[in-house]
Amino acid sequence: MSRPLFIAAWFSPWSERARFALDHHRIDYREEAYVPMMGEPLLRLRTRVFRGPVTVPVLLHDGRVFRDSVEIARYTDRLGKGTPLFPASAEADVTRYVELATGIMEASRALSVSRMARDERLQFENLPPSVPAPLRPVFARMGTRFMTRKYRLDARDLEQDRATIRRGLEQLRTELRGRDTLLSDFTFADIAVAVSLTLLRPVEHPVLPLGPGMRAAFTEPGLAEEFGDLLAWRDKLYAERRSMQGAAGPAAA
Repeated sequence: MSRPLFIAAWFSPWSERARFALDHHRIDYREEAYVPMMGEPLLRLRTRVFRGPVTVPVLLHDGRVFRDSVEIARYTDRLGKGTPLFPASAEADVTRYVELATGIMEASRALSVSRMARDERLQFENLPPSVPAPLRPVFARMGTRFMTRKYRLDARDLEQDRATIRRGLEQLRTELRGRDTLLSDFTFADIAVAVSLTLLRPVEHPVLPLGPGMRAAFTEPGLAEEFGDLLAWRDKLYAERRSMQGAAGPAAA
């Protein structure tokens, strides 16, 4: 079989949870950095999605296209060598936690992009190194506007988003109850929830080499302090479970 091609936005939690699954299963893949706007025409061609929204992460393998982080993670269970991330006995519970984590990430994205829109430094750090220096100021501003329009973030109520995040975190705190994993074994539920906390405060790990600007954009100080126990759980899980065995490093888009 050919080597899978993983197309991802390096800073995106959606990309990170698919990447986590690929690395958990020790899959040898090549990662290509996706740049919003610049990379969209080629992404549409590769995925054969010519109308409507097109997003990353995407995994291309042996003529097949996987267009969603959960779809990619499920495929890694069939392709890889690690313990299953979607055990049949826990399917419903894994799905429930993934939906909860996705809701937290969607609300958190609105807060982080709002911070980026107000700070040019954050916009610059949002760009991968492959963007030429003369074009970085233009693409930084355009990229933030593009994200705002694409996900309709200007129409969101940020205080309501904070309330959504808090409710989700309170539920997680109640259900985790000091355990190392959400269910009896490590599953994609743990990956999805741990990655969702990136937008509360980013984890310190080589797989997410964020600069100070992006760390500020991804930090919600009040909630990070209130739910420090969940961040400690996330940090422990990353330290024990997060390998970087599969990727040979991101390539320029």
